[in-house]
Amino acid sequence: MTKALEGLRVVDIGGSISTEYCSKIFADYGAEVINLEPQSGFETRKSPPFIKGKDESAMHAYLNTKKLSVRKDKLRKESLEDLISSADLVLNNGEKSELSSISRGVFSDISWYGNGGNYDNFIGTDAQCFALNGMLRGLGSVEGPPIIPSGYQAQIVGGMAAFIGSLGLVLGVELGNNKKPSLVETSIYEASLCFTEVGAVSFFNTGLEGRRLGVNRFAPTYPLGVFPCKEGWIGLTVLTPSQWHAFCKLLKMEDLALVPEYQTSLGRLQDIATIEPVIKERLLNFSAKDLFYKAQEEAIPLVQVPTMEELLEVDQFLEREAFTFAVLSDKDSIKVPSVPFRLMETPPSFGGYVADLGENTLSFDK
Repeated sequence: MTKALEGLRVVDIGGSISTEYCSKIFADYGAEVINLEPQSGFETRKSPPFIKGKDESAMHAYLNTKKLSVRKDKLRKESLEDLISSADLVLNNGEKSELSSISRGVFSDISWYGNGGNYDNFIGTDAQCFALNGMLRGLGSVEGPPIIPSGYQAQIVGGMAAFIGSLGLVLGVELGNNKKPSLVETSIYEASLCFTEVGAVSFFNTGLEGRRLGVNRFAPTYPLGVFPCKEGWIGLTVLTPSQWHAFCKLLKMEDLALVPEYQTSLGRLQDIATIEPVIKERLLNFSAKDLFYKAQEEAIPLVQVPTMEELLEVDQFLEREAFTFAVLSDKDSIKVPSVPFRLMETPPSFGGYVADLGENTLSFDK
């Protein structure tokens, strides 16, 4: 079956989490993606987490299935110029590059804060983006410091935003609507503003400063959070009066259901000291699996929260092929997430081989 983006050539000269996630989606949908790497390889080859028992980055493997690896320092000048000029899309990480002037297609620059502005010279991190967009303020214990999410969430979202903008320009060129060459800039920070909590927006508009209420406490909804059960963990969000009544019946705490002050989530939030010990105690009488199915019958928004080990065996994830395999050069493989959205008529490819550094150089040194 023909792939949606078959026939496109994408060259990544940046080698960041964001550029590689952007180009990963192109590769999954059939584009030829070439990683033009320095002698030491892209920085993602050194990014945690690492494959157990190997000195190899699992993150790099996840981001780079089905891509080709070419050593920039091994290419002659003419071959390098031919490669860049032949690309429909060139991806960069915000650093200045002499290759931008050679590009004849779309040049897509993905940086932490974009060019210009107050943060132009900042050295960005995912945590910094989350702090600036107000996400961290409400996470963690009252005494602080806030809980900082791990991983590369801001960079992944930045790569997704860049994919949307870059694909739009590439398709515009294909349709004759855009002139070559074209430039698109993506700010990882601005893309991560989709995570912004309403409290940050409220403070901007009113000047009223919110405060951290503690773990599993997010105004104005209560109960909301992840709690331990007799077996496993449950995530719950109880908002409306009908959900509260059904939740109380489920946990056999009917005496709390009709308390006038508890008919609103804000009223319950203000009396956490009374309610939360009861909820925690009752949850320990059930397994997360039993609670989940019983809650489904009563239209209570509860969900099982799997551990990392259990995540790979969740039935709906198996049905939807949420995970696939990245195949390493030694023929070993690891499980990685598959592409998060699907086209039905031209579906993506799942997983694939991960090229060693410079493995495909000779094919492009003509």
